[in-house]
Amino acid sequence: MQNMENPAEKPLVSVIIPTYKRSDTLPRALESVLRSTWKSVEIIVVDDNNNGDEFRKKTEALMSGYVTKYQNIIYLKHEVNKNGSAARNTGIRKASGKYIMFLDDDDEILPLKIEKQVEYLESHDESWGACYTSYSDYKNGKFFSKSAETSEGNLLINELARNLFVHAGSNLMVRHEVVTDLNGFDESFQRNQDVEFLIRLLKKYKLGYANVDGLIVHMHIGKMKLPFYTNTEHYLSRFREDIDALEERDREAVYRMIGLQLIRYAIVKRNFGRISGFKKEYKVSNAEIIRYMNFLALRVIKHKSSSYPMKHLYRKGK
Repeated sequence: MQNMENPAEKPLVSVIIPTYKRSDTLPRALESVLRSTWKSVEIIVVDDNNNGDEFRKKTEALMSGYVTKYQNIIYLKHEVNKNGSAARNTGIRKASGKYIMFLDDDDEILPLKIEKQVEYLESHDESWGACYTSYSDYKNGKFFSKSAETSEGNLLINELARNLFVHAGSNLMVRHEVVTDLNGFDESFQRNQDVEFLIRLLKKYKLGYANVDGLIVHMHIGKMKLPFYTNTEHYLSRFREDIDALEERDREAVYRMIGLQLIRYAIVKRNFGRISGFKKEYKVSNAEIIRYMNFLALRVIKHKSSSYPMKHLYRKGK
């Protein structure tokens, strides 16, 4: 059994990897953590497959080798599939680290990620509850875009507007006491779990940016998703109360951002008949649409993803 270096003077980081039907990509995620420059790490893999099915058997076979070789890998199993939130909570209950990280089983971290995030949180006070890093998106193994998000501080409005590019599911490092304070993830959420968690975090804490290329996100062409209109309806049904609790000028800016997102989708899908309705419902002007579409075009040209400047969504006198 390999005993990895775990210096007592360095804060322990718990990396929680929920896994479901991905025994093929799980080794890539695991190996990326093992290559980290930060060695004071425990890796908690939570198997959310159904007991006895083929995916459980493949994951068990894979993990038996890892837990035999590495003392700092913990393997936990659910009896039945619960969901990603439940798997993360199972990992949280087992975690011993001062800091907690989450990593999807098909993504991979880069070697300096943990080290730089620990350095960031160690050098900031407890009002900074979490931090994230830069990341790159890959589609089917090929580079697609790079994150250019560097926003820091009180970012609740950006997150409610779906205008914060941090890829929370694989990118956040959170103080353990913050995760405890928030009572982990809401297991009733079947989608938008990461958004819901981050919204609750941002109601009470600030979010920081550690300036390092820290993550590779593997996107999958053909992955089933809800249509954007339906996804937005679902999103608003869950978070409208939080949006409506904002001050008027902030609330209008958030709805205007969501309206622009819906209009973009209508243009892409050539559903031009829906644009006037979205303009009216979300109080979006033609000038705002043009500015937003130009911003999106530049993002595509530069292969960079970043949030739209919220200042463009506030109107004079408000």
